[in-house]
Amino acid sequence: MNWLFRSAPQKPVPRSVLLTCIAVLWGAPCVLGWMVAGLTMSAKTVIPAEAQLYLYGLVYLLIFSPVFSWVGWVIAAPVIWFLLRDGWFGWGSAALVGIVIGAVAGGLVGTSAALPFGLVAILALRLLLGWKLAMSPA
Repeated sequence: MNWLFRSAPQKPVPRSVLLTCIAVLWGAPCVLGWMVAGLTMSAKTVIPAEAQLYLYGLVYLLIFSPVFSWVGWVIAAPVIWFLLRDGWFGWGSAALVGIVIGAVAGGLVGTSAALPFGLVAILALRLLLGWKLAMSPA
């Protein structure tokens, strides 16, 4: 149960790694959106029109997500920094932060899509930071 909420304390917190990971995850949906758009356009004759409509909706959501998601990343960055510093950035803590930040950012931006996006984004950040840093609790 300790691994669910705890991580190895990062003193000092590697700011360059943290900010680089946040920047990569901030821009990744846009890149993914362009890739899905290219695949959808290249398979236009194979994909039914109804499916194309849903895929292009997903494309627009992904391409324009950096326009709105910066609000959540700005709110989340200091919280994550404190959690990393004190060793409280486990998977459960990351999920809770993602839900709370998603709800707050969704209220600020005015969309309900921010809550699941915040959860996935912060869990992806936890995965990326776990890969770059020694995050397993002692």
